Amino acid sequence: MKKYLLTLLAFAVFLISPSGSYAENSKDSIEERIERGELKKLPSTEIELTTDSGTGELLNAEELSSIHLAAIEELEAETGEKLDKNFEISEHEVQELHLEENTGEEVSLRSKTGGSGVKLVAGLIIDERNKEIVSYIEIENINVARVAMITGKVTLESSTNRKRSYRDEDVFHYTFTAPEIKKRAMKVSDPVSIVDTNFWRTVSTSLATWPNGKTDADHKVGKEFLLNKKGIEYPKYRDAHSRIKMFEPDEADLAWLPKSQREQRDPGVRKEYIKWYENKYGVPNFNWSDVDIHHIIPLAYGGYNDFDNLIPLPEDFHRQEVTPWWASYGKYVPDGDDY
Repeated sequence: MKKYLLTLLAFAVFLISPSGSYAENSKDSIEERIERGELKKLPSTEIELTTDSGTGELLNAEELSSIHLAAIEELEAETGEKLDKNFEISEHEVQELHLEENTGEEVSLRSKTGGSGVKLVAGLIIDERNKEIVSYIEIENINVARVAMITGKVTLESSTNRKRSYRDEDVFHYTFTAPEIKKRAMKVSDPVSIVDTNFWRTVSTSLATWPNGKTDADHKVGKEFLLNKKGIEYPKYRDAHSRIKMFEPDEADLAWLPKSQREQRDPGVRKEYIKWYENKYGVPNFNWSDVDIHHIIPLAYGGYNDFDNLIPLPEDFHRQEVTPWWASYGKYVPDGDDY
């Protein structure tokens, strides 16, 4: 908690903002590329910053000055820059910081949704053509009171397992000043190359300051997205009749199994599955001749023929979306082998 608090308070004093090939583009040009299908935008989390939050921790001027100084020294160590340590904090500048500590290493600085605030959205932008990913932060909505400044950082993280530790791929600090807040600007990081299949997410820490000196902070761990090594998101599908969902694998590095080591394809599984499906869910309104029975985790990656690993997929969707996604999942896929 202290680490996030120190960083947040330092942001309130210094304007630290990145610039890169994506960051130099305007929001309009990025949005135009998204509309043309050149980039894919994946919102990951919403951040609420309000002036009428609930309980918090009240710090006095001496405590806040000490934290400011420690934060400045921490940023100097991280960036190698020499920052101004000459500052004074008077009692009227002491703010109520809204802190809530979760278990483990995750820290939440969540505010209650209120009427006078700002909503930010953080997420990912995927460039499939160049196999690159960037994180972004964008002002989505402003309620009543306009904030004077918003500062923070967004960390782009990846993992080979959605339930285990994530590693930092990129960290960018941002500052929205009043003119940028007015036009609801977007900030983006430098691009990171996509090499392997991974889960990707953003971790965002933000601090808003209002003209009357009030502040509010929020820390959010965003939703993760599974992208293959071409930067393509795992296909989403839910069977409309049975409501069976094509679940995502929890691992991004499942091992490819030779045919001698994997469960063999059951030639009778299609007929057996259709009978089981109709007994459990009733006769569907689609024609079974237009449907493939898909192994959600392919046999080649350790899947099995049990019915909970099967789902009926429209033939075109299966062959044009799902099979190509798995073809770019692993590091090694023999030519001519199946899934």
